[in-house]
Amino acid sequence: MNRFKSLDIFRGFTVAAMILVNNPGNYHHVYPQLEHSAWHGCTFTDLIFPFFLFAVGNSMAFSLKKWKKSHLRYF
Repeated sequence: MNRFKSLDIFRGFTVAAMILVNNPGNYHHVYPQLEHSAWHGCTFTDLIFPFFLFAVGNSMAFSLKKWKKSHLRYF
């Protein structure tokens, strides 16, 4: 089974970042990059969901290509 190590590392980084952003510790003293920007601007927190969608999209592209090859006789 071929694995894309770079995608696995990126996925692991994204999941770890999701945990960090959702549980920043004490909510009275939160590091500014772990909060969403009010309106203008971009923080680290604002990039986590697009990173997740990028990783999922790439994973689906690779897995569906394998699935299509193995199930071609049905279509």
